[in-house]
Amino acid sequence: MADLATSAARLDRTALIGIFGSEAAPGALVRTRNGRIARVGIGDKVAGGTVAAIGGDQLVLNVGGRAKALKLPRG
Repeated sequence: MADLATSAARLDRTALIGIFGSEAAPGALVRTRNGRIARVGIGDKVAGGTVAAIGGDQLVLNVGGRAKALKLPRG
């Protein structure tokens, strides 16, 4: 656990930092490029895209008609 706390994180891009809720009403925490933390659900807009899906260890954003998966960091 100490290794995870001292590892370098890329702060210059959008990152998924948590998933919560249920299958029927999933939610996620996303850190944007500017460091803002957003609490989002399916259909919400964040980081220039729309949240298309949340589940398992990832969030899928629809950005300009393309799917972009954000995965939880592994530790």
